[in-house]
Amino acid sequence: MWGLSPDAATPLDEQLRGLARAQRILAANGHAHLSLGHMSLRDPAGRGFWLKRRGLGLEEAEGAGDFLLLDLDGQAAGLEHRHAEWPIHAGIYRARPDVHAVAHSHPTHAAAFSATEAEIQAATAEGNFLAGRVAYYRRMPGLIATPELGRELAGCLGACWVVLMKNHGLTSCGPTVAAAALASLFAESACRVQLLLGASGLAWSAPDARELAPGGASRLELSPRLVGEFWAYLGRDLDRREGAPSAGRPGPAC
Repeated sequence: MWGLSPDAATPLDEQLRGLARAQRILAANGHAHLSLGHMSLRDPAGRGFWLKRRGLGLEEAEGAGDFLLLDLDGQAAGLEHRHAEWPIHAGIYRARPDVHAVAHSHPTHAAAFSATEAEIQAATAEGNFLAGRVAYYRRMPGLIATPELGRELAGCLGACWVVLMKNHGLTSCGPTVAAAALASLFAESACRVQLLLGASGLAWSAPDARELAPGGASRLELSPRLVGEFWAYLGRDLDRREGAPSAGRPGPAC
């Protein structure tokens, strides 16, 4: 779906700064929830994954020192800094070799939508990108805090990039940090739009399954160029919010 692959040549410290930046982008767009929520990056050397350390909000991550290296059994130096829901990340990395980043958060609209039995539809572009490509974890066992529950959630996710977790929130993943974060942003936007439509009382419709199938007239796809443009915009927006110098707008294409 995303048409991207991880950049293995990028130094690890730089990748972790990018992971911190992605978390701040999520926070700036409705995913902040106290010190809860976390993103992770598969370790390029195959040692496990890097997970935001416990106690920090998404918006507080700045660089490599804000992440903890865990193996796929959840072991790490400094276990007291480990999030209880590390099995979300470990389960997905074990099951999905194509995944290099995972995000878990509790944005308001996705959390509310998860309490319903509805599925995300293509009401707007974000729903179009995701319709038919979202998994639904329909039971809520509390925190996903055991390896067994992590495996169960990963099994429910299957080949999708997003899983909506009942009465809880959402988890997304992708071949890159940008892809995982964008999937979370799109899911929250799609849930918000669908809740607004439901509350409006107005009749509404989405394209049918045939139109949304591969090659269908209404199906939207995320090309690498489009993902790059979206992510670059979100980076500029974050710079403006944080008062940081920005590279500025891109020039016209030749």
